[in-house]
Amino acid sequence: MYRQMRYFIAVIESGSFFEAGEICHISQSAISQQIQRLESELDVKLLDRHGRTFEMTPAGRYFYQRARQQVSEMESVIREVQRIGKGEHRNLRIGVLNGFSGKLMQSAIGNFSMSHPNVTVSIRTGTHEEIFQWLLAGHLDMVVNDQRRALSDQWVNEFLMDQPLYAMVRQDLCAGSTAGIELDQLHQLLCILVAGPDYREAEVSYWRDVMGLSTDILFAGNMETALLDVSSGSGFLPCDQDVPAAGGNVRLPMLRGGVPLTRRMYAFWPKQADFSLQREFSDMLRTHIQ
Repeated sequence: MYRQMRYFIAVIESGSFFEAGEICHISQSAISQQIQRLESELDVKLLDRHGRTFEMTPAGRYFYQRARQQVSEMESVIREVQRIGKGEHRNLRIGVLNGFSGKLMQSAIGNFSMSHPNVTVSIRTGTHEEIFQWLLAGHLDMVVNDQRRALSDQWVNEFLMDQPLYAMVRQDLCAGSTAGIELDQLHQLLCILVAGPDYREAEVSYWRDVMGLSTDILFAGNMETALLDVSSGSGFLPCDQDVPAAGGNVRLPMLRGGVPLTRRMYAFWPKQADFSLQREFSDMLRTHIQ
């Protein structure tokens, strides 16, 4: 069916059985027969023919959309199989949001590397905007990021998880809190965020306008400095469940009106990019999450 799907896509996108035959290097009658065979196998009419013209049926429109996705994926798989067969080496460059689960990433990368010996995986961490801009500039092949924009059909958007958020805070500053800590209990403390100068404004806007934090912000250059700031009592650090609490610090679930605060995590990459490796890594990461 893969070949028939390619023929069907060519017919739709060229608007002509003759031109589709030219594109696919077969005769017009042969491609017409293949489309008829496809309709017979599916037991559904995909095209309404009107002499030399045609239009898609509702089933045809749906099939066309899905066929484009399936053919694109299959072509990526074929290219990857050919590369592996030739022993060609590849790189997979992944951008990961600051604070996303280190344990999950380590496990996924380890298993992925064992199953893909000809692929080198490199990781860059940063704020949402940093890794998004790196992806746009072509410096990354995919990102593991939170959703801060409306999902676009220009990207592959693979949902991973609703990641619970925690507050890392010195224990004496939150006495009596055990099951979690409400945002309004944190308003007297500084919120410590890891971000470079160019992306601080975007981080402030997100945490205040979207996540509902009303506290002032203290920026740290890296996670190690942020944790030292927590230990010194400078404020609290939003983090995930993998960040270890040490030195008198505690890690508590962040709550808003009694409801755990979460952020929606996705794997993103451009649709026009070769995405066989990206999809395989995304599937492996999702398996570790589950």
